[in-house]
Amino acid sequence: MTNATMPDSDATLGRSSARAGLAGFVALVLADATLQARLGAIERPDAYIAETVAIAAAHAIALDADDLAAIRAAIRPDPLGLGRWLPSPVTRDRWPAQGWLPARAVQGTLPGDPPGFDWAWFGPQSLDAPFYAEAVQRFASRPFNLMFRTRTSLADLVAGAETAATPAGFIHHMSRCGSTLIARMLDADPAHVVLSEPEPLDVVVRWAMTSGAPLDDQVAALRAIVGALGRDRSGETRRVFVKLDSWHVLALPLFRAAFPDTPWVFAYRNPVEVLVSQRRERGIHTVAGMLPVELLDIAGGPGMAADHYAALVLKRMGEAVIEHWPLGGGLLVDYADMPAAIIDRIAPHFGFAPDPAQRAAMAAVALRSAKAPDQPFTSDTAAKHRAATPEIEAAARSYNAPVHARLTILRHIAAMQRDHAS
Repeated sequence: MTNATMPDSDATLGRSSARAGLAGFVALVLADATLQARLGAIERPDAYIAETVAIAAAHAIALDADDLAAIRAAIRPDPLGLGRWLPSPVTRDRWPAQGWLPARAVQGTLPGDPPGFDWAWFGPQSLDAPFYAEAVQRFASRPFNLMFRTRTSLADLVAGAETAATPAGFIHHMSRCGSTLIARMLDADPAHVVLSEPEPLDVVVRWAMTSGAPLDDQVAALRAIVGALGRDRSGETRRVFVKLDSWHVLALPLFRAAFPDTPWVFAYRNPVEVLVSQRRERGIHTVAGMLPVELLDIAGGPGMAADHYAALVLKRMGEAVIEHWPLGGGLLVDYADMPAAIIDRIAPHFGFAPDPAQRAAMAAVALRSAKAPDQPFTSDTAAKHRAATPEIEAAARSYNAPVHARLTILRHIAAMQRDHAS
């Protein structure tokens, strides 16, 4: 595949370009957002090849057999996204056109190196999936995105940052406590963009908290990646919401430094229920050693019983919220109050007052499983308590009960203050 570098609005083809026909076609497409949209919408490889030939012919570009063979090789499926470990077909020193989003992060060569980002063309389509990674899998696997996968460095991401609207809200959470339901219900409005745990954002937060970079650089990087992910691709976006990875609550001060005017929520749940869920399928933050010690340092963690370590992680996350709470901007929401609280409390907190039609659409989402929308929702609260082991109950009682009680007190005090103000 031809390699191209885009330092300006024109394409400068790299030295690996051996064939003028294919090189000319690549330059043509990189300079024309309309052609990018035309090719980016195609899902079938055979249809993509046919459209490529038609576009080349319409612009008097001859593609011979070797060119077509190179294109077929470039659009070979990459279901695991392994291309991120290889040189990118296209590099740029600015953001690609409006329909593009950062799809995957590219780790630096050495520890502490800033990441890069591979972009994919999403067009104006909704990110209609429970998690951002699922949307990436769908769009990044299209032939155009395989052939024109585009990379920017972190420095170029920041330097080329466009003016972007401030997110309407950040969703922090304890994990396994309804955060995906919050995201899905907010996404019921077509004018909303909801980013659910996007990997490029997670990598920037990790870099910011482990690199030792100046705070201004951390803030600039966080603002740039959130802006790039939340850019208005349809021309009709009114609000952008970001559901964060659960451990990101430990980075609350960084998020507040970058977005001081953006309200945030912290969703939490009875810790026994969360720990049962974590035992069934552990999130990386509840496994000792999976997060760098700069992010989460629990003494003796690697030798600790798994349920006790998970409970200590939940304790640390709750304490981070309590510590940051006096600085304002937050809302605490108990899983037991969902889904009603999402419509009646979270939406207004994020500056969104749903009308009757929007309320009905949000309520309809709550009838389905948030993570598997093709299935009806079934409460698992009682089953989780039946499944709780003595070890889980002891860990929750020792480590989590005081934090849970404090969060509940703060929630009730805030509710009384709201009622008094109204």
